[in-house]
Amino acid sequence: MVNTKRMLVGILFLLGSGFVLSASASQSPNHVKWMRGVYVAESPVASPVPAHIAESVARTRAREVGGVAVPANGRSMLPLYQSGVIMVIAPAKYQELKRGQTVVYQNRNGRTVAHILVAKCRTGWRVTGLNNRGHDGEGVNDRNLRGVVVDAFQPVRGMSVASR
Repeated sequence: MVNTKRMLVGILFLLGSGFVLSASASQSPNHVKWMRGVYVAESPVASPVPAHIAESVARTRAREVGGVAVPANGRSMLPLYQSGVIMVIAPAKYQELKRGQTVVYQNRNGRTVAHILVAKCRTGWRVTGLNNRGHDGEGVNDRNLRGVVVDAFQPVRGMSVASR
């Protein structure tokens, strides 16, 4: 079976498109290191994909990493992730977390949050949303960690993939 993502990358390359689908943050260099004073170099930048195939591409990537594809909702991670971006979240070991990664955790109110790891402290990791004025009131620890964002896809309307 042909990997959907590889096929899309090949088609976009042949079309001379300026859009590039990254396989993951670890496989392609993330050119954004700092954003709004926060180190984000370990977080993937969202790759633009045609809206009509974005979910399929994200689900395929999620299967590859044993994770899930989830659409983002909210403004706290602007400008890195817009509402509607599809994040691929993979399982992660707490001991392997790195500053600058976007993690998904469950806060004390039971809400699932995706924010950036800022610094490790005695009680866990301090996290923040890029569009927030300060750090979150609670940290990420081995009990509330749900995963790490390893890829992100921004659905783009009007962008198409041609075939012959």
